[in-house]
Amino acid sequence: MQVHAVRTPSDPALAAIWNRLQRQYALHKRSASFWNAYQDMQQDLLYDHPRDMERLCDAMAGMAERLGAVEHAQLLRHRDAGCTSR
Repeated sequence: MQVHAVRTPSDPALAAIWNRLQRQYALHKRSASFWNAYQDMQQDLLYDHPRDMERLCDAMAGMAERLGAVEHAQLLRHRDAGCTSR
């Protein structure tokens, strides 16, 4: 198993998501089960923080990248900054 030394996000909502994503990635790696859990967490987070969608989605994408679930996260905020287009 790969170990990534990554700081826990200072935002309490994102810290909880980071912990959950790490557990799901340890269990499922890049499988559909991981991405289903990712989407569920994202929906829950956005339901609780609807006005902060862009920042939270980008933060979660960055977390997936740090875990190794994707090579390069697709960010909403910086679409022209080298991210893969949708």
